[in-house]
Amino acid sequence: MFESINKELLPIKAHYFLFNAATGPIVPFLPTIAKQLGFSGFLVGTIYTILPITGLVAKPLFGGLADKFNIHKTLFLIFQAVVAISMFTIHFIPEINSSANVTFTCHDDAYLEVCSKNGFSNSVIHNVITESLHLNISCEMSCKGTKEVYTEMCSNWEASQFCNLAHSNLTKDSDTFDFTLGFDVFHDDNFEKCIYIKILTATFTDNTISKPFCKNHVETTCIATCKNNQIFNQLLKEVEVSQTNVTESSMYQFNFFLSTTIISWIGMAVVVSIADTICFNLLGNERRNDYGKQKMWGCIGFGIFGLSAGYLVDTLSKGQVHKDYTSVFYIMLVIMIFNIIVSTTLKMKTPECTEDQPSILWELLNVCKEGNMLVFGWWCIGAGMCTGVIWNFLFWYTEDLATSSQIAWLKTLQGLLTGIQCFLGELFFNFISGTVLQKLGHINVMSLVLLVYAIRFMAYSIVSNPWWFLIIEILHGPSLGLCWPTMVSYGDKVTPPGTKATVQGFIGAIFEGIGTSSGSLICGWLMDSYGGVVAFRVFSVGALVWLTCFWLIQLLLRKVKPSPMHMGHNHLANYANPDDAILMTMSRELQTY
Repeated sequence: MFESINKELLPIKAHYFLFNAATGPIVPFLPTIAKQLGFSGFLVGTIYTILPITGLVAKPLFGGLADKFNIHKTLFLIFQAVVAISMFTIHFIPEINSSANVTFTCHDDAYLEVCSKNGFSNSVIHNVITESLHLNISCEMSCKGTKEVYTEMCSNWEASQFCNLAHSNLTKDSDTFDFTLGFDVFHDDNFEKCIYIKILTATFTDNTISKPFCKNHVETTCIATCKNNQIFNQLLKEVEVSQTNVTESSMYQFNFFLSTTIISWIGMAVVVSIADTICFNLLGNERRNDYGKQKMWGCIGFGIFGLSAGYLVDTLSKGQVHKDYTSVFYIMLVIMIFNIIVSTTLKMKTPECTEDQPSILWELLNVCKEGNMLVFGWWCIGAGMCTGVIWNFLFWYTEDLATSSQIAWLKTLQGLLTGIQCFLGELFFNFISGTVLQKLGHINVMSLVLLVYAIRFMAYSIVSNPWWFLIIEILHGPSLGLCWPTMVSYGDKVTPPGTKATVQGFIGAIFEGIGTSSGSLICGWLMDSYGGVVAFRVFSVGALVWLTCFWLIQLLLRKVKPSPMHMGHNHLANYANPDDAILMTMSRELQTY
């Protein structure tokens, strides 16, 4: 039975499985890890605007070096180590200490009024109001001094150091006072968009301790900073006027996270690109159509370990305010080490000599003269924007929707979503994509992809229980599952012989470098400014608008220059994304329309 197994291809199958098994537990959770560290949606969107661009620059750069000096395997092993080290380093980035504008209010008892424009998430309310987890915890306050506040502090707080200020003439905005607040967990209240936290003690800079009490109603604005306090950091991040990410400390953490993710993204881009080159080298021209059978092992590894990672994180995070990702980082490191060992057994064949190719710029200019390529580029940008939302903010949105009872198994839910995306979505629909494209045609499938994205985003915005996303996620197949093969096969279909590699790289640059990047940036801004419901509805309507423009341009092109496609050629397009297994199973010529 085992005699029929091609042992020469076993190492590349093992690499695809192990590499994706290592990155699968980390990559989908990176946006939520960034959220837990204290980064805003806009900052995360900015990060995921930069990452695809760095990957696209790295692919041709290091691919060219590998071809010129014939060092494919050397770079392959080096960048696997780079991915392992940089990704493991993310685990050691400390959480940002948040600061925010709050209101100190005192009438009889003293309270800290903390308000959010969009309302606080269920997890924050659960931790601050329900759980007795902030007992004996304090925050540093810097408050605006007023004559009324100083009078109450002098008379009722027994803070004599403020008596002189109470009887002096204070100019507007001229004075502040600092102290540290201790909280009473048993008397917190939540009213609509504000949380009122009862203050138990006030400790001043001279170490005197007072119990806040006021006979008259007074209030003043303050800047609150809660150091090494997960619960209150989580609370202050959602405050209407938050000052998170503006301090020197937070910029250090942001730059640390950005640099490590950029290095890991470059490493993944190079590893995936060179792995495909090695795979095609081992298959040879006569077996190029077997590429999908090798690449599918990556999807299997990503799905299995991405799914199980969610359950593992939830299990090991019981009783903690934040999720503990320690286990998945160590799993990644062990699997990556094993993958490097397996990759050393790969043996490449001597590459065949190829004819000189024309200028890349000249190729692109000739191809882009065609109107159908311009409208195809328009579709790639729209599909890329929608894909960026799914990749980077779907898990973020589930965390915003999760109720206190759902938080304990939230990562398990996200792991299940990853499993459905891989096995019922991409894996299945990549294999049937050839048949679907033949029956419907490329243009109709492109339209279907945008339409399904619009339905999918609207469904997310309507459903309030994130566990229902498991049903919605079936739409991942006819959206992203069909998007990839449609994109690369259409580019392959309309591109003249001799320009396929250039055009496929160009398509990838448009999809990721423009579409995914801009989609991530816009969605991050919308999530911060208006919340997840509005963000997903905007992208739902946006997908429909993009689809309408796509069809209007198509109709205009057919009227201006009716030209049936006649240059189909049956070679396998070779563009691959570092996060997704692109499974090509096109065994016969596909119809363009």
